[in-house]
Amino acid sequence: MVTQARPRSGTDVAGRPGHRADLTGLRALAVGSLLLGAAGIGAVPGGFVGVDILLVVSGFLVTAALLGTWRRTGRIDLVGFLARRARRALPAGTLVLAASLPLALILLPRERWSAAGWDVLAGAGHLLNWRLAAQDAQAVVPDAGASLLAHLWVVAVAAQFVLLWSLLVAGVAAWTAHRGGRPRVRPLLIAAGLLGLGSFAWSVWYTAAEPGPAFLVTTTRGWEPALGAALALLGTRLAGLPRRLGTLLGWAGLAAVAVAVLTLRPGPDFPGLLALLPALGTAAIIAGGTIGRPAGAPGTGDGTDTAGTVAGSGGAYRVLGARPLRALGAVSYPLHLWHWPLLVGAHARFGDLRPAVDLGLLGGAVLLAVLTHRYVEIPARAGALDRWSPGQVLRVGTLLPAAGVLAGLLFQLTVWPPEQSAPAPAARPVSALPSAAPPAAPGAAALGRSPRTSRAGVPVDRVRSITPDPADARDDLPDVYRHNCFPPVSSSLARSCVYGDRDAEFTVALAGDSHAASWVPALQAVAAAKGWRLVTYLKPSCPFLRLEAMTGQPPQREACAEWYRNVRAALTGAERPDLLLTTSSRYQPMAGGRGLNGKPAHDALVAGMRRTWSDLVSARVPTVVLRGTPILASDSAKCVAANPRRLKRCGADREVALATSAGAAQLAALDDLPRVGLIDLTTAICPGRRCAPVIGGVLVYRDNQHLTASYAATLAPRLRSALDRILAPPAS
Repeated sequence: MVTQARPRSGTDVAGRPGHRADLTGLRALAVGSLLLGAAGIGAVPGGFVGVDILLVVSGFLVTAALLGTWRRTGRIDLVGFLARRARRALPAGTLVLAASLPLALILLPRERWSAAGWDVLAGAGHLLNWRLAAQDAQAVVPDAGASLLAHLWVVAVAAQFVLLWSLLVAGVAAWTAHRGGRPRVRPLLIAAGLLGLGSFAWSVWYTAAEPGPAFLVTTTRGWEPALGAALALLGTRLAGLPRRLGTLLGWAGLAAVAVAVLTLRPGPDFPGLLALLPALGTAAIIAGGTIGRPAGAPGTGDGTDTAGTVAGSGGAYRVLGARPLRALGAVSYPLHLWHWPLLVGAHARFGDLRPAVDLGLLGGAVLLAVLTHRYVEIPARAGALDRWSPGQVLRVGTLLPAAGVLAGLLFQLTVWPPEQSAPAPAARPVSALPSAAPPAAPGAAALGRSPRTSRAGVPVDRVRSITPDPADARDDLPDVYRHNCFPPVSSSLARSCVYGDRDAEFTVALAGDSHAASWVPALQAVAAAKGWRLVTYLKPSCPFLRLEAMTGQPPQREACAEWYRNVRAALTGAERPDLLLTTSSRYQPMAGGRGLNGKPAHDALVAGMRRTWSDLVSARVPTVVLRGTPILASDSAKCVAANPRRLKRCGADREVALATSAGAAQLAALDDLPRVGLIDLTTAICPGRRCAPVIGGVLVYRDNQHLTASYAATLAPRLRSALDRILAPPAS
């Protein structure tokens, strides 16, 4: 589509800013922040705002290119414009999409191959952000549970904006040409204003309502490229302002971006109002670079920009135009494409890695980016393809995404038929492996390396699916229930069940009540992976503590006390384990035949815990305490079953849930016991200010205080990492 208009000599529009070195440096700053944030560098918690910077810059560059061509030639060649965009973006993007498939086969577990194929398909169609939003996936931290291509959500948002905005600009140009008028930017300014204000208002509302999807969808992000577009449309008016104002705006914008990168943290409040800080900071830098230069100067729209031109005469623009930033900015696009799949694949294959290892992987991404720029991007932009007609480029450009779609579909053949787990032997009281396959949904893996700031841990009203069915949650039990591993209520027998490798050299024991039993699925997975023998000593409603507690009627209390003594005898006898794990619910201590309350109750519980664990350590039983599971005020599974579209109603206050559990007493008891370890995974059970009933598509609780077996199984990688740290030999 080509639209005609009479050329004019004015400077109504921003022209070709592609050679503005400060914008190249700004892109480098954005991608550098993203990379450092992805590597877990604590100094840049807000590295994720690099995408906001990129979106504003993208809107400015796209609009300036369109309007600059319109002004110089009197027409908008839409086919030519889209062909140039295709030559810039598609070759490197297609290469990374293709590379993600063998990376998935090599680095991801088999159950994730199918999802990787569908991600390639959605990425090739520039719709991946909508797929991720529908899954309530996170795209901030490249951890083991993330998609290999989750970072391409911002590429999808930019591509969708470019297509729709270029069609709108071309339509306005056609309308202007039909009326015989000169290029007019006012209709486009109105359109950009309406689009930006509407999208921003929606972003604020939707972020509060559905923070997970709001981070990813185009409707909440469209105001950022629209802001950049408005700056391009205002090019002439900005150029007439005093240059000193431009310098001040440049420094203020750079300061705002720096504050955003150094202080903001990913959470349920972003994008919303918080996104204004990096977006307006970027806008100030762009505007300041246009201010104060006469018509015909670089960056004001007459098409005379030269390579390496710096927007401002000094200050912030000299910083952004520095040669190292320009060099990084030149490879910023392939660097953004490569860094994420390398980090995700490594974490999926090798588990949690130190920041130094992540930095090494980023070094590999830089190398790949340089090679991609040299041997893919430059030939596509200035090689033989430069002699192709726009129509030829677009035809080939259409084939590349189509090939990606086909590859994603064919990749499904690698995972058909699905891998079947071997059936459990019949009539056996123990099992070597968890009897139920891990849930397809990621569960706790969706929380990434920083659960407290993960969007996956924020309660939302709707999720795509829930495992298990909330109506059947009470049946989602650990194997110890099916294998009858508990003694009868009135019995004091130290009944045990054995899992994992029965002949292993290393034995880990688990002792406690039904709260301890909830950890069996995670421990089974750890034992299977490490070749351990797992022995359980469990009795519901009986704490493994040397403590007189309100545990029912006198006969039951006597049975609990005797059971504790029998289990302790087993743990300190011939079957002494190499490691003991223990936890329990919060029980009411007794004194003089009466239950205690308030501070006396807390002090008595702490004393009982300290007495028990100190005694075990003295008996040479290495002991680790699992912090008590947060206890909710009501039955979470029933609430979810009754409110499948209003899940926020089922959230619970985190501080209250923690205070109701045994955790506070456990922490107090451990203060004077340096030889007793602690594993605290409560941040992966209730990460946010309110406990989410569903995390990563998995129902967390089967009632108000017991984890579903499905969710507990997804905690296995975190439990394994915690155990590895505890068992690691001390540094010499």
